Amino acid sequence: MSDEINFVDIMALSKIGPDTVVEKFGGMINSSFFDASNILGALKIKGLIDFITSFPGQSAITITELGKQLMNEGSNKAKEPFDPLDFALLSQLSGGKKSLSDLSGAVNIRPRDMAMHLYKLMLLDYLTSTFRNGVLDIALTEKGFLQVKVGMPKPQPPEAQPVQPSSTVQPVTGGTEQTYAAQKEATQQTPVPAGQQPQQLSEVEKLISGSRKKKARRNITIVLIIVLLLVIITLLFRYRVI
Repeated sequence: MSDEINFVDIMALSKIGPDTVVEKFGGMINSSFFDASNILGALKIKGLIDFITSFPGQSAITITELGKQLMNEGSNKAKEPFDPLDFALLSQLSGGKKSLSDLSGAVNIRPRDMAMHLYKLMLLDYLTSTFRNGVLDIALTEKGFLQVKVGMPKPQPPEAQPVQPSSTVQPVTGGTEQTYAAQKEATQQTPVPAGQQPQQLSEVEKLISGSRKKKARRNITIVLIIVLLLVIITLLFRYRVI
C-alpha cells in the first residue's frame, strides 16, 4: 500500500489543516466537489486521513498517524543534499514533462520515491505545484530552471581538519648539558623549517656558554690561589732558614 502513495497524496495532505472539512476541500484545491471527493477517498483508502462526521454539521478531516509520518518523511527528505535524481527530475520538467505519469515513465522509479523527491524540490523552491480541476500541475521555478542550466552541483570537499602534533617535547630534568642533549635529540626528531632557529635551543646554548665561562673563571681563580699559597710558603721557608 505504501508504494501507491504519490505526489498528489502528499500535496493534498499539505492542504489539510485543523479546521478543514470535506464540504470545503474542493475550494482549497481549485477543484470541484466531485474531484476533491475522489482525492479524499484515495487518501482514506491509503489510511492517510479519517473523517469525523456530525449531523447536521460538516464532516471534519483528520490526518492519521500514518499520514503524519508521511509528511515528516517528506520534510526530512528536504534536509538531504541535492542528488542526481533531483537533477534528473528537474531536467525532465525543463524538457516539457508536467504530469506525474510522464515523469514516472521518464525516470522509472516508484511513485512514493518520486513523490519524496518532488516534495523535497518544492520545499527547496526548485519547483511549484498547483491543483486545478483535480489535477496537479508542476512547473519549475527560476531557481530550478537556472539549476538545470548550470548542471549537477559539484560535491563540496570535506573541511580540512587541523593536524595535531604526534608528539611534544617533554621537559627534561637534570644538569644544563643533559637538558641541552635531550632538547637537541627531540629537535632532531621534529624537523625545523629552513631559516628558523629554535628559540629554546638558543637559550640553552647561552646557558651552557655562561656555565662554561663561570667554570673556567673558577678554575683560574683556584689555580691563582694555589700559586699564591706556594709563593707565600716558599718565602716563609726561606726567611726561616736565613
